[in-house]
Amino acid sequence: MKNPIKNLQDELQTVKGFRDISGDEYFRQKGAIEKAEDVALYYGFSPLEIPMVEYTSIFERGVGKETDIISKELFSMRTKGGDQIALRPEFTAGVMRAYIENGWASMPQPIMIYNHGPVFRHDKPQKGRYREFKQFNLEILGTNKSIADAMIIKTSVAILEEMGVENIVVEINSIGDKESRKKFLKDLTTYYRKHINKMCVNCRERIKTSPLRLLDCKEENCQGFKKDAPKPMNSLTPESKKHFKEVLEYLEETGVTYNINHHLVRGLDYYTHTVFEFEKTFT
Repeated sequence: MKNPIKNLQDELQTVKGFRDISGDEYFRQKGAIEKAEDVALYYGFSPLEIPMVEYTSIFERGVGKETDIISKELFSMRTKGGDQIALRPEFTAGVMRAYIENGWASMPQPIMIYNHGPVFRHDKPQKGRYREFKQFNLEILGTNKSIADAMIIKTSVAILEEMGVENIVVEINSIGDKESRKKFLKDLTTYYRKHINKMCVNCRERIKTSPLRLLDCKEENCQGFKKDAPKPMNSLTPESKKHFKEVLEYLEETGVTYNINHHLVRGLDYYTHTVFEFEKTFT
């Protein structure tokens, strides 16, 4: 017979990868979100709250079936009625579902919104990371203009500065439009296939399913390949070059410090044109 006390002790613990938030940390997170909301509203974004659960197909179509988010990290389940649903791993797919479902395409464009809340990834948590974590998200829908990219970046910088972060540098790159990305993926795959026998096990799989993630590999024996790998910038169409040039000009005009990082990419299927992340410099 099982020990009921031991079973109860096992049950009275958080699920692996999840945690309780209280005390000072709760108020730090709450304060950060409030500051982010204030800045987003100031720059013209409006709030949108979307469900934490969507049909799994929403994420498969938007994020891509071959990405790690879908193939390895999605919290998915089947309801009693037979529907396949999932906890959101990111916001954009759900936001686009709301845009289409609510008929916002018939409204004056662009539509600028923000949202925040928990997102979920089912990967094995590394130290200091969790399967449930918070995100603050900005979206500009209904326009392909370069100023929209620059507006997202400028607003994000302003949010970080409001939170007290100093010396922010935007690491930025362009993977171009679909035509540019198609050419780059072909060049990248051709290059890495020459070194496939020396690559790590994960990269041998990525070359078949998600080639862009080859540039994200942290394995030491793969770092040398990245140095001489094709650059997305060399595959850009004239229209994509113009788009990226305009983004950089907008950033310069608004005083945003940036650094072009030729190895910065994003593997999600919906990504085109500008990709960026933030780095804090220490002086």
